[in-house]
Amino acid sequence: MVLRIHGMDQVGVQFPIGPPISMTAIKATNMSEQFICDEEKYIFKKRTIALPVSLENLPQKVKIDGYELLLKSSFHISLVCIGKIIEKHNVSIPDFENLIIKDFCEFIENHDVSLVGYRDEFRIATQNERKSVVMMADISNLNDFFDLINRKYNLDIEVHPTHVTLYTLQPDIGIFITDSDDLKQLTRKIKNPIKFVKFGAL
Repeated sequence: MVLRIHGMDQVGVQFPIGPPISMTAIKATNMSEQFICDEEKYIFKKRTIALPVSLENLPQKVKIDGYELLLKSSFHISLVCIGKIIEKHNVSIPDFENLIIKDFCEFIENHDVSLVGYRDEFRIATQNERKSVVMMADISNLNDFFDLINRKYNLDIEVHPTHVTLYTLQPDIGIFITDSDDLKQLTRKIKNPIKFVKFGAL
């Protein structure tokens, strides 16, 4: 079932209310990212496998706790943050980055990894001087892929808290949120800031 939620306010958070937004997969890229797996669905950027998405008709700016945040110029959902996995888990496996990309491309041959829907869950993330607004999302079969790489490489990596970053304090500079610790330490929930958003299955 799809639930239609109206915009709400919270003390210290001011959001312009705009027209409805539509969300679909896109097929565009630039020099800082590349498509992988021989198809125009998944990209690899900043050492991360990601799923591009499109959000339209959002306000260009929001004001939060006195800070003005800017709408991102493009949107994606990070699926596997390989660089952060290597850093956080001290992975020393040779060519690990390319191995995970290969594993992912083989995995999606029989498992659809796609956007299931957006949640009515919005968060403000803060890390040093950075701030961002994110909307949580659900992705099919991602748990199974993390199970696969954990078994294959003898690791214990959490499935990333999947989300799309909507607004950032510095233009297009987001914050990595890769596990439950990041979600707890770097973010806090806010009320739904966007009017007439549909949640649930797409």
